[in-house]
Amino acid sequence: MYRINSLIPTNVMSVLLLMLTIVSLPVVAEKSYVVAGTAYNLENNQLAYRELYTALDENKSVTVDYFSPEGNLFATKTLVYQGEFFQPSFELQDNRDNEYIAAQFQGARLVLSHGKSANVNEKVILDNARLVIDAGFDAYIQMNWEQLMAGKRLKFEFALPVRLSTIQLEARKIKASESPANDKEFGADWVHFRIAPAKAFISFFADPIYLAYNPNGKFLMRFYGRSNLDNNAGDPVDVRIDYEYLN
Repeated sequence: MYRINSLIPTNVMSVLLLMLTIVSLPVVAEKSYVVAGTAYNLENNQLAYRELYTALDENKSVTVDYFSPEGNLFATKTLVYQGEFFQPSFELQDNRDNEYIAAQFQGARLVLSHGKSANVNEKVILDNARLVIDAGFDAYIQMNWEQLMAGKRLKFEFALPVRLSTIQLEARKIKASESPANDKEFGADWVHFRIAPAKAFISFFADPIYLAYNPNGKFLMRFYGRSNLDNNAGDPVDVRIDYEYLN
């Protein structure tokens, strides 16, 4: 969602009208959003939620607000970019069921947290030097763009706070025809990537995610796969998220 060199997006289309129609005026007045993501449920293609990103502030943090189709704020995530761009610390609070998800550095230690209400479990990850965290996958793709474009398959460890563990994933460039994120009518010049578990036996338990990028600026335009949020019933949901950028 952000350039790794400045974390300031370039204008590719306006989302001002979108924001005014889905968010109450007090919320719009309080925050200045620069990126909007619209998530559709893959089962029925119905709007699932919208996510709005603020600009990087003086504390190197970004706020992501999640809104229901009715325009109600139901979850908020804070990302803090103090170290590597692919390793933002984050906290996510889902107010629907008081779920808390986090990955935070304490010195050299990375603490993964997950739970509901006061029942939060934690695990310390000491071997975390190259670990990719949450939205950091976008920076990882940008940082390794040339290698991926050349056809190289790249393996990396990814944090899974919900499971208090990590998983090894593999990223590779694929043809547009191989990606369910491909749109024949829009984004003909998009570049497509597939991220999936690196070990074959894990693939039986986790589906790949597909990413579509605008090569002019390396902007993430579409995400296709398992959401980082569950649905109102607490079940995992697969989504297509279309991203728009605003100055």
